[in-house]
Amino acid sequence: MAGAWHRASPALTRVGLLGGSFNPAHGGHRRISLFAREALGLDEVWWLVSPQNPLKQKSSPFKLRVQSARARAHGRKMVVTDIEPRLGCAFTYQTLRALKRLYPGVQFVLVMGGDNLANFRKWRNWREVAKSVPVVVVSRPGTSPADRLCAPKDWIFLNARHHPQSSTALRKAKRPAVAKPKRK
Repeated sequence: MAGAWHRASPALTRVGLLGGSFNPAHGGHRRISLFAREALGLDEVWWLVSPQNPLKQKSSPFKLRVQSARARAHGRKMVVTDIEPRLGCAFTYQTLRALKRLYPGVQFVLVMGGDNLANFRKWRNWREVAKSVPVVVVSRPGTSPADRLCAPKDWIFLNARHHPQSSTALRKAKRPAVAKPKRK
């Protein structure tokens, strides 16, 4: 995608939306996107790089996270977009409202990793999100079938082969080791 907006093809009918901090993007993001696209027959999956996840500590600079996502999302059916800050959207419900208005002929499907399920009810206007688009939860390491109890019954759960990477682990690996004080 070049520029601010993704110019959706008139042929697009079903688009998966994978929102996140992408701090940094990794193979797990790519794997669940590809898996959901194939399993659900999606035309594209758009990675919505959030300006700042309200449920997480301050992220790396937005520009770096967009670059990280673009380095991981390959192919014309994987689209990295910075549309949320350009629309002034800080929450998923706002983004869904705006996208439905901008692309009235497209059916959007919210794709999320199973690790996000535990916090879903903390999202602003989570009931609106759950009612406004189909929601697909793709399994991730550390999630189990019991986690489904948190979700509405009409959600779709996909069991994908897990990718071991996580953004949290990647950030921890990049932090410089703190030297322990020497004992006297």
